[in-house]
Amino acid sequence: MKLNPVLRNESKLSVRTPRFSLMLLVYIAVLSVGTLIFYSSYSSDVYASGVNPQGAVTLYIIMAVIQAILLMFIVPSLTSTSICSEREKQTLDILLSTRLSSFQIIFGKLLASSLKVIMLIICTIPLYAICGLIGGIKLGNILILVGSFIISTIFVGSIGVFISTYSKTSKVATALTYALVLFIFVGTIVIAYIFLLINTYRMGYNGKTPEISPIAYLSPATGFFVMLSNQVGFGGNSVYFIGQVGLSKYADYISIGVQIILSFIFIFLAGRRLNPLNRKKFKLRKKERSKKKVKE
Repeated sequence: MKLNPVLRNESKLSVRTPRFSLMLLVYIAVLSVGTLIFYSSYSSDVYASGVNPQGAVTLYIIMAVIQAILLMFIVPSLTSTSICSEREKQTLDILLSTRLSSFQIIFGKLLASSLKVIMLIICTIPLYAICGLIGGIKLGNILILVGSFIISTIFVGSIGVFISTYSKTSKVATALTYALVLFIFVGTIVIAYIFLLINTYRMGYNGKTPEISPIAYLSPATGFFVMLSNQVGFGGNSVYFIGQVGLSKYADYISIGVQIILSFIFIFLAGRRLNPLNRKKFKLRKKERSKKKVKE
């Protein structure tokens, strides 16, 4: 199988840079320091009260939440400039003149940027393994969490590449990517919660449980919360809350499916935008419309 030339070239160049090594070091160091602090305090409690598997569950949840927040800020910065940087360096036309199709270029840029983050995710697996050694966390839970992080990385990366094809400068692309990612992760939940309050007010207290708007499933945060609740639970309150707002217990799988579908849509739109033939057709149609207006 022939490797995508853009992916091969971008991966070689990015991995060899000191910036990537420094980012990998800082990322692992932040999670490692937090894990060591928690583990040292946990070890002191073990001598007094014995092994408590709940400590491993708490560590697992804290690490998962911190990593999810870090990834939400790291991925847009890496992917939002993938096409803009080529345009600013005036190398995009050269890249488009090769035998590669626009979709191959988009896939190569997306995978090259996502592989950096996937390496960060894989490097944190030994830290999660500490939770398995203490007890309370299964290996399957760790693998499912890592897989969901990888899918979310590709999803956010597809948003960054999509915006990068429509933006002319890297600063504008980065700002728009962060804004759209924040809206999808947080804004959709806020909108769904507002609709839930409105439906609750309209229904009154008639004993029926109002269901949350399907808009909430657009946010990966919804699937992430339900996934952690299904794996380790947050106590009875979380299960009660999920039932009260009408969330499905399979919301994590629904969220993953939505992310995969939206990723393909963003990639398809980015490929069509990058295709020079589509841009020529658009310019010709624009000229024809302007000529018709002049004649009229």
